[in-house]
Amino acid sequence: MTDWHMRREIAEQPELLRRCAPAWEARAEALRAHLDARRQWVLVGRGSSGNACTFAAYLQGLRTGRHPIELRPWIVTQEVPQADWSDTTALVYSLSGESTDVAAAARWLRDRGAYVVGVTNAERPDCRLGEASDTLFHLGIGAEQAVPATKSYCAQLVVSAALCGFPIVQAAQEIAASIEALLAPDGVTAVVDFLEQARVAVFIARGPALAAALDAALKLQETAAQPSLAWSAAEYFHGPIRATSAEDRVVLLADTDEPLDSVQAVASALLGRNVPFLRVGPRSQERADVLSLDMPQERWARTPVLAALSQLVALALAERRGLDPDAPAGIQKITMT
Repeated sequence: MTDWHMRREIAEQPELLRRCAPAWEARAEALRAHLDARRQWVLVGRGSSGNACTFAAYLQGLRTGRHPIELRPWIVTQEVPQADWSDTTALVYSLSGESTDVAAAARWLRDRGAYVVGVTNAERPDCRLGEASDTLFHLGIGAEQAVPATKSYCAQLVVSAALCGFPIVQAAQEIAASIEALLAPDGVTAVVDFLEQARVAVFIARGPALAAALDAALKLQETAAQPSLAWSAAEYFHGPIRATSAEDRVVLLADTDEPLDSVQAVASALLGRNVPFLRVGPRSQERADVLSLDMPQERWARTPVLAALSQLVALALAERRGLDPDAPAGIQKITMT
């Protein structure tokens, strides 16, 4: 078994969570007055960081009843009216702190009155994101050498929960234990075997777990060169299901103790189309057609576990295909766009 950076960095997640969660929670609480002082939240990120934004959007909506805006950085490249964003707190995610369009979006929002919090693993305060932000939230997780975001994505998810006002210390302990169970030999073999011959891999979820589905598709694309898609269970019926065939494989990710009606409806539709699917859910849903996982009590805390599952699956698929998961062809760790 090759000692890939990606394998080591996935395996670091339990210890990282146990070590960092108290400091993350304290830092989020220190920012609470700034975070809550303004009426609107804006979230900015690309790639896995963008998927963390989707997760934060769900959590902030649950806590406040107001759904944040997920800003598309393209808008800051256009000639648009000089709008007032002084009622806005912006969380801007860039692991490296050097993503050019993300930093440009942070500066654009700050210049228009927003209070900008840069969420990054960069140590230097003068990184691009640091220069464009009012303050930085440092993840402090150490270097991540593999191109695919693994421990950094896990950190972004848990930090997002803290920034949204959820207690994270106990949840982080439970997430760590759940990920350790996945790290056991053959912990994800059933999912890897299921997806290995897929024409297209499709991940479906609802609510906060959509962030895990989105990142699962991304991980398989970049790491294993596997065509992959992710959809909300509700959105899947708005056209995508028509393009799914018996050559594809669908993974239904569940983060609730009771089956969701929308996910059940997808499963029924897939049966009718003879499309193979696999359900993945918490132990409370243990049944013959569900791959049951040990999961934390809090619903939001199950998303990092599902994300870790997809990271391990992507790594294993890459290995089976003779690919280098640390340095996927044509992809860089820092993307300049």
